[in-house]
Amino acid sequence: MLESKREVQVFLKIFEAFANWDGEKHFLTMETANPKGILTIMKSKDGVFYYHRKNELYWDIKEIKVETDMLTDIIWTFRQAVNKSINEIAV
Repeated sequence: MLESKREVQVFLKIFEAFANWDGEKHFLTMETANPKGILTIMKSKDGVFYYHRKNELYWDIKEIKVETDMLTDIIWTFRQAVNKSINEIAV
């Protein structure tokens, strides 16, 4: 469970432990409540993070490269959805 921004930073360092693998990237997909939709966080083989949003307000055309500091803020904002996804994987 992510309860602080520091825990989010640790989570990003061990992201692969909680993510699925598609042959090219590790990814974690979660349902968001506000806005209602899907957020996918991805990490490439070379350690670069990306995200993709598809929700009731907008749909990203492509994956968006994101720096760790900004991704920390995104994950913190959607921590309830991230925690739910992490718990589903652990079960």
